[in-house]
Amino acid sequence: MFGMFRNRLARPAIAEPKPEPPAPVSPFPVPIPAALADDAALRDRSAAFGAACRSHVAVFEEALAGLVAAGSLRPDQLVYARDHRLRFAEALYAIETLLAAEPAWPRCRVMEVGSSITPMLFHAAFPELRLTAACLFRHKQLDGIVERAVQVDLEKLDLRADAGLALPGPPLWDLDMVMLCEVLEHLLVNPANLFRALAGTLRPGGVLYVTTPNFLRQGCRGLILAGRNPQPLFRPEYRPEDRFHHHVREYTMAELLEAMLAAGLELEVAQYSACWDTAEDAARLPADALRNLVVVGRKPRDPAAGA
Repeated sequence: MFGMFRNRLARPAIAEPKPEPPAPVSPFPVPIPAALADDAALRDRSAAFGAACRSHVAVFEEALAGLVAAGSLRPDQLVYARDHRLRFAEALYAIETLLAAEPAWPRCRVMEVGSSITPMLFHAAFPELRLTAACLFRHKQLDGIVERAVQVDLEKLDLRADAGLALPGPPLWDLDMVMLCEVLEHLLVNPANLFRALAGTLRPGGVLYVTTPNFLRQGCRGLILAGRNPQPLFRPEYRPEDRFHHHVREYTMAELLEAMLAAGLELEVAQYSACWDTAEDAARLPADALRNLVVVGRKPRDPAAGA
């Protein structure tokens, strides 16, 4: 009997199966509005847009070469253009992709808010575009390039939900596209109110194209985990007139999508862009850790027009 007991003790114990470790949970989830969680069409459009937008780097290079040959750019503007080449290539791709199927193409009406040298690039790439520039300062270089130049400080306009976009001069309407590129982060405004006001200048079916830094990019995540605020302080050497070099607030993808919906726009594209990331970072980082956001909203088409 004791022998049987010793034999049992000598048998190796059967190892209990170890539970699978839980999948790591990101400390920075990026939720999207519930209404879009299952929007496969939006995901497909965004994926196609993101995969192809760099196809217009050659279009950008050709347009830039034409401006250089014509002596249209100052040396600092040439440096700026080259530093922003991927962002500008994305914008050129967006113009052609979003508008080429429209009956008015290539004479579509496009307004850029916060213009610098970009209307010159757009004109060089698509000479028949009918361009409007709405910006804080009037750029004489845009004479002969844009049909209309509007000098406007968006922070001084009434952008409440019940107000329209009261730009100086004749009202703007029936635009095919409004572009708000790397501007939103510099403004002390409610984004939904701003998007609604800009959408008021669009024709039914027109698009609002917005790009802005991704607040939850990889570098910001590291700073937050280290107990630091990623948003930069207003520089001590800045004066009040330098405020437009400062990022007042950066946004997450969820916030932009919610603002687009609150403005009454339909979502066409929601893309994380690597236009500011190195090729190595773009290859290794998850999409929601990339440095820029691209969101396109479409003004609902007039039901009577399709009847």
